[in-house]
Amino acid sequence: IADNNNNKNKSGMADTTRMMPVIVKSTNATTVVPVAVDGNNDDDDSTIPWKTLLKQMLSSQSVRATILGHAASNWGLYNVLAWSPTFYAQHYALTIQDSSWYSIAPSLAGAVGGLVAGKASDAWMERQQQQEDVETTTLIRKVFQTIAALGPALCLGYLALNLNNDNDNHLEPFQAQALLMGTIGWQSFNVAGYGPAPQDLTYSPRYAGLLYSLTSLPGVVLGSVGVSVTGRLLEQYNNDWSVVFGGMALVH
Repeated sequence: IADNNNNKNKSGMADTTRMMPVIVKSTNATTVVPVAVDGNNDDDDSTIPWKTLLKQMLSSQSVRATILGHAASNWGLYNVLAWSPTFYAQHYALTIQDSSWYSIAPSLAGAVGGLVAGKASDAWMERQQQQEDVETTTLIRKVFQTIAALGPALCLGYLALNLNNDNDNHLEPFQAQALLMGTIGWQSFNVAGYGPAPQDLTYSPRYAGLLYSLTSLPGVVLGSVGVSVTGRLLEQYNNDWSVVFGGMALVH
């Protein structure tokens, strides 16, 4: 923040415009992006150069990575939640009631996984409290986001490869359910990955919500599109669910 004692305009009066750092933090250095904002009223959003802020946020490699992580996660999450009852009904000829019961478990696994990831990341943060810096925070976020991406990819990939086996190794409904539970359970580790990234990337808490909305919107759009794409794939490949799950694994 500019020191008003050394920041005077031509009339000799203190300049009330201050330079406010917004983003970006990188893994090996902290880069302050100064933006001129009226220092008289911090709560007046009309003084904030929104276009400049948005441009700077979207130019950040960290922000773009967060957007991609959010989008890939939503593709798998939306598809599993939307299509799993249909999957059990079509592939295993289960009743709608039985399919619904099988479809509940992945959501429960996601809730448990999110709690575990949150507790684990907080504990890691506390152990590294004396060394709290950008590098430590970035490492924690990357580790948990890697788990949130590769865990579902492995579960979905195994499901896709073994779903249509004609031998005795074909998957039973409870085994498919376990793999889908693993998919959503590991995916929920993003609560310690891209989830809190906006608050790590912004210097002022008031912009964390804006940054999260920027990363969330493409993810919601892609996740919604993914549900439609799955329907088209099922039509194209005669209800071959291995294609669907293989594509989801590839996206993750």
